[in-house]
Amino acid sequence: MVRRSSGFVSKKPHRKSRGGCLTCKRKKVKCDETQPACGYCALRRLECEYPQDTLPRSSTASTSASPSHEELHLVPYDSSVDGDFNDITCQIPSWVAPAIFVATGKLSFEEVELLHHYKTQTWQAFAVRGDDTTHPIHQDRVPQLAVTQPYLLSALLSLAASHRNWLQPSKYSEDKALMYRQKTFQHYTKDLQNITSDNYETILLTGTFLLALIPHPGNSASDEDYLEWMYTLLKMSEGLRILASLRWSQGIEKLSIFPLICRELRNLPPPPIIASLQTRAGPLGTTPDHPNPPSTYGMPGAMPGANAVFLPPPLMALLEDIMNPLDTGPIDIHGNTLYPVFHALSPIFLSLYYYHLNPDFNVRVFVLSSFLLPDFLALVKAREPRALVLMAWWFALVCLVPKGWWIRPRVGVVGALGRAIRQLGDTGVWEALEGAERVVDVLLSADIEKAAESVFEGWEGVYWDDGPGRAQEWELGLLVDLSDELDFAGLDLHFDLQA
Repeated sequence: MVRRSSGFVSKKPHRKSRGGCLTCKRKKVKCDETQPACGYCALRRLECEYPQDTLPRSSTASTSASPSHEELHLVPYDSSVDGDFNDITCQIPSWVAPAIFVATGKLSFEEVELLHHYKTQTWQAFAVRGDDTTHPIHQDRVPQLAVTQPYLLSALLSLAASHRNWLQPSKYSEDKALMYRQKTFQHYTKDLQNITSDNYETILLTGTFLLALIPHPGNSASDEDYLEWMYTLLKMSEGLRILASLRWSQGIEKLSIFPLICRELRNLPPPPIIASLQTRAGPLGTTPDHPNPPSTYGMPGAMPGANAVFLPPPLMALLEDIMNPLDTGPIDIHGNTLYPVFHALSPIFLSLYYYHLNPDFNVRVFVLSSFLLPDFLALVKAREPRALVLMAWWFALVCLVPKGWWIRPRVGVVGALGRAIRQLGDTGVWEALEGAERVVDVLLSADIEKAAESVFEGWEGVYWDDGPGRAQEWELGLLVDLSDELDFAGLDLHFDLQA
C-alpha cells in the first residue's frame, strides 16, 4: 500500500454546475446560477444568458459571490406589491427575452430593457401634444422606425436612459444616455450627407429627439450656462426647420410622423380688435416659395401684407416702439429681424386666450423655435435686449406646458435672461420682461392654471373667462356662413345651430 504523508488532505468531490449560464460553460468555470445574472457575469459586465430549457433556480443560492443590487443597477424588489411588467422595477430575466436583431445587429439585454422603457414610460412623458392622436406613433411607429436606422435607435435609447435617470438619478444611467447620444451623432452626421426618400422620415424624427438630448446645466449652473444651453436649443431647432423645409411644399402632412412635427392643430379666431395691432407680418420662418406655414388668422379689411398681432400690453408697447421710432432717433436696424418673432408669438397667446390650456397651445409653444431665422439667433447670441425679452416670454410660456421633462432648465433660463437684460441698462425693455417673470412667479407659488390666467393681467378689454365664449361665437358664425353658402347654391341643408 502507498503510505500517505501526514500533510495529505482528501479532495472534496466537485459538484458540476448543470444549470449554469452559457458564459460560464464556455469559460469552464463554476456558475453560481444566480438569476437574472450570475456572479461571474455581473462582476465582469458580461451578458448572462441561460439555456432556454433551464428552469430558474431559487434565490436561496449563496450570495457571497453575487454582486449587490447597486452593482447590478437594479431596484430592490418589493414582494408586497403585485408584479407589473410595465414597471421599470420589474426585472425580466435574460433567458426569457428572445433575441432581437436590428440594423446594427443583435440588441443586448440592456438595450431591450431601454426599448421596453421607452414603449411603456418615456413616450408618455415625451408626448407634449396632450391628445390621443400621437400616442400610437410614439408607442409603436417610432420603435418600428428605430430598428431600421442606427441613428434613430441610438437617439431612442439615449432618450430612454435620460428619462430613467430623471426618474431615478444614477451615474450609470447618465453615462448610458451620453454614450447613446454620441452614437446618434456619429451615425446621424453621416446620413445627413445623403438624405433620400427612404431615410428622410427617420432623419426628421431623429432631429426632434436631439432637441431633448441637449445636456442640461447642472444644479450649480451659472447664468452663462443657462444662456448657452438656450442658444444650443435654438440652433438645433434651426436645423430641424431646414430639414422640414425640404418637404414642406411637397406634402409633408403625408408622412406617418407628421402629427409629431405639425405646427398647429386648429385655425384660430381673429384677435379682439380692442387688443390687436396691425403690422407687417415679416417672414414667419418661410421657405423660398412657400409659407411655413401661412397665417391662420387675419383682420377683416386689413391692408395688404398686414396682420393683426395679439400680445400682452408691454410686448405690444415694445413692438410699437420698433414700428414708430422717435423722429429724433435713428432708424431701428433690427426691426425687420424682430417683426417675425412677435408674429410667431401672437398665435400662442391667442390660442391660450380662446381655448385656454389645450393641445393646440402645447404644440404652438414647442414649435416656436422652428420659426426663428438665423438673423434673430444672431441677435440672441449678441444679447440684444429685445431679442432676450422675446425669449424670456417664450420660456415662460413653455413653463405652462405640463410635460416636457427634458426642458428642466426653463425656469432657470427666465431668471438668467432677466438678469442679463437688467445688466444692459435698458429700462424701457424691463417693463416687457416683468410680465414673463410674473408668470413664473405665479407658477412657483400656485399652479399652471393660475399662471396661465396671469398672462392676461392688465389687458384692456381682454379677460381670461371671456375667451372660450368668444371662440364659440366665432365658430357659430362660421356655421351660419356655411349654411348661407349652401342655401345660396340651392342645397336643401339645415343645421341645428342651437345643438
